[in-house]
Amino acid sequence: RNYAVWTATLADIRLEHNVPFGHLARWDTNIKKEISLERMQVIFMRKDPPFNIDYVVATFILSMVDCKKSFIVNNPQALRDFNEKIGILQFPEYIPPTLIAKNRADIMFFLRKHKNIVLKPLEGFGGEEIVVLTANDKNNNVLAEMLTHRWRRYVMAQKFLSKVKYGDKRILLLDGKILGQENRIASFGEYRSNIAAGGKSNKTFLTSRERAVCEKIGPALRRQGIYFAGIDMIGGFITEINIIKKPRRIY
Repeated sequence: RNYAVWTATLADIRLEHNVPFGHLARWDTNIKKEISLERMQVIFMRKDPPFNIDYVVATFILSMVDCKKSFIVNNPQALRDFNEKIGILQFPEYIPPTLIAKNRADIMFFLRKHKNIVLKPLEGFGGEEIVVLTANDKNNNVLAEMLTHRWRRYVMAQKFLSKVKYGDKRILLLDGKILGQENRIASFGEYRSNIAAGGKSNKTFLTSRERAVCEKIGPALRRQGIYFAGIDMIGGFITEINIIKKPRRIY
């Protein structure tokens, strides 16, 4: 489409007085320039976690870009406010039973109630530190203790969805509409289907429920300034909504 594509890392952008600048590199050449970010027609903000103070400061810098001059994907405030794990709780009718907690009693009660659960750190990605707890396993307490950093860190607990054996679908939404999808299949002996954890990406189709869910939540995300998102679904249930991480393959 004849766009010139420039790239930068978090370390390359700065706020000088009230003007956001960047040390930008041209994607298809060796050209590097210092340019006001407001000269960009579109700013596409994608970076893998951690969601730390450097990331937050970067969103504050992007917030100073005049939205009449540059369109930012996704809205900087949305990047700060919308946690990829907790955000799914805005759509309770489309998610599995979910708990956000760090208290031992709360987590163990949730386990007893649902028999098999998945624990995830709120700031993790790529399948890192994801564990499955099963009823009557003597390691449950120590695994939960490790993941919560001795009950000091919040985690997400979700009811284990057995249909994960059929795959974990990543559905990309652009401007509230379905752009494409992939089905990630876990490797042998694994329950994590993340590509970074050894999962394989396959072509797939969407069920009527999956399509209906995406058509329902897409406009809601768009109203929050989330124009590009990856919806993770297992068995028709949303498990995460990714708005930070870099996109991978779609079909």
